[in-house]
Amino acid sequence: MDFSQLSFWLILLCALPLLAAGKALWPQSTAFRKAFILLLSLFLLGFTSLPTLGIFLAVSLTAYAACRAGARLSSALGRRVLLGGLIPLLLLPLLYYKYAYFLAHTICGAEWDSLRGLIIPVGISFYTFQIIGFCVDTLGKGRAVPPFADYMNFCAFFPQIVAGPIERRDDLLPQISAPKMALSAADLHVGLRYIVLGLFFKMALADNLALAFVQGYRGGNAWMVWMNNLLFTFRIYFDFGGYAMTAYGIARCLGITLRLNFLSPYTAPHIGEFWRRWHTSLMQWFRDYIYIPLGGGRTRLWAANVLLVFLVSGLWHGAGYNFLLWGALSGLAVVAHRLFAEVGLRLPAALGWALTFGFMVMVWMFFYDTDAALLQQHLATLANPAAYGIGEFVATLKALRVQGTLAIAFLPLSFLVIAAESLSLRRRGDAYALLLSTPACALMVFLTVVLEASADSLFIYFSF
Repeated sequence: MDFSQLSFWLILLCALPLLAAGKALWPQSTAFRKAFILLLSLFLLGFTSLPTLGIFLAVSLTAYAACRAGARLSSALGRRVLLGGLIPLLLLPLLYYKYAYFLAHTICGAEWDSLRGLIIPVGISFYTFQIIGFCVDTLGKGRAVPPFADYMNFCAFFPQIVAGPIERRDDLLPQISAPKMALSAADLHVGLRYIVLGLFFKMALADNLALAFVQGYRGGNAWMVWMNNLLFTFRIYFDFGGYAMTAYGIARCLGITLRLNFLSPYTAPHIGEFWRRWHTSLMQWFRDYIYIPLGGGRTRLWAANVLLVFLVSGLWHGAGYNFLLWGALSGLAVVAHRLFAEVGLRLPAALGWALTFGFMVMVWMFFYDTDAALLQQHLATLANPAAYGIGEFVATLKALRVQGTLAIAFLPLSFLVIAAESLSLRRRGDAYALLLSTPACALMVFLTVVLEASADSLFIYFSF
């Protein structure tokens, strides 16, 4: 479900008259509203990819059958044993499609070319983790198994199934069990503004930043490497954040409130706060299902727990040593921040922000450089003083011309958006309040139309 594609919106607009007709015929029927959401969600997922729909159904139905079987067990130990066997089973499709080639080729040295071209089903990491979380909360805590339609809507809700947020049972299930689908003025007022913000992030900013990015750069110009890092730093936020805002807005229009997956992470004053604001649903999933069960921060091994969480986070994002390095560096930074905080070291807010933002500009290189040789070359270039000449700087500016337009102009616009988030956070306690105001939304609609990129790019997190 690509929110930046016209086909998605046409399907959604065609579905709304059916919703209105059904509500007119059966105004008190929650069964109709549940069936409508489920059929629309499954249709959109199948429209995106039929194999993805098949894998999703296999994972979700397996989990539901296991939860129903577990509900008949009177022993808590029996439910935990069932859960222990169920989780690896639910992970099998994810492990096969995402990690089979990496494990076979890189780890085991086997040349299984049939695994090389596997296409990762859209959203498999997101809905697998959401379903596992549901199973842990249901079997592990002895909770009641909801009716089948409610469970399927919890798993398949179309705004968030392919790229999150990873919702929790206690947050989404009560809403989806009694969906309002009212299209009320209050919900539309909020939801439409988030849709405008999300599409502006994606179509006006992320897609243009993607055009300016020099893919597979192999030169010895350090300025170019830093510029690529900065472009990707903004692109991944506006791309993933744009999806999250749009998903939140669509769900809100339908009367359902999702978790807000981003809370202005690039205004964070330190690295620990950054990770509390970035991809919030995934980080809280790791906290609740891995970090806390290991003892969290209450044990002497807290640093190892933090590193393990970030290493797993790296692997969640992709099968490659670069993702492990990205996770390790991120985890080490969080550990270092806590150690400094424990001895009373406090940096001024501006300096803390600059160090945090600069660190992320650097560490994102380990995320996008999936070629180990290219990553090593880029690191060597950044460490070479001779790669920082004036001629290299001028060449970088010239390389950023995209179809006659200075794509570097989107960097000041990106900084301006972050500055608006920071101002809004200080004045209103909500990072997006100013951007969601009526004048700002009108301006963003205009800019989205005027600045729409000449080439579309898929949402980055569709590959996860």
